[in-house]
Amino acid sequence: MTKTAFQEYIKPIVVLVAICLVVSFLLAFTNKITAPIVEENARQEAIRTRQEVLPGSTSFTELDVSGISGVESAFREDGGLGYVVSAGYKGYGGIVTVTVGLDNDGKVVGISANVSSETKGIGSKAGQESYLSNYKDLVTAAAAQQVDTISNATYSSTAVRNGVSAILENFESIKGAAQK
Repeated sequence: MTKTAFQEYIKPIVVLVAICLVVSFLLAFTNKITAPIVEENARQEAIRTRQEVLPGSTSFTELDVSGISGVESAFREDGGLGYVVSAGYKGYGGIVTVTVGLDNDGKVVGISANVSSETKGIGSKAGQESYLSNYKDLVTAAAAQQVDTISNATYSSTAVRNGVSAILENFESIKGAAQK
């Protein structure tokens, strides 16, 4: 029994296109349902991180830092405790986002680094408290640049160091943005 040209060439193409269309529709539908949930979870995690790096904080006002080089976002704590600033720099596996809590004088009171894109067990060491604690109480970018990097995690720890340095270097500009 011989196959016709339709059965041999066209039918498999039609079936594959139909399968692709159904799967694409299902993925789009799933994304539409889950996108708001993912967005809300990310918002809640950002709030938790801000409260973690600035102990005692409750609510924040976002500042316009669009003209400040090296800084991604900045928030002023509404009770006057200080500021929470984030910066992202290239690590080994991707962008390392550093979030720093600063008192009103620009001293680092808390720090968090998202190293989830870095190599587990190597680059991820740059996000551990044992390393991040080296930045606490610093007030200048020069002091942050003096913190040693981690052996075998140079890219990741350099990204953290550069993020903290950029934040400290631009603290006065961030405070100026809060006055507007």
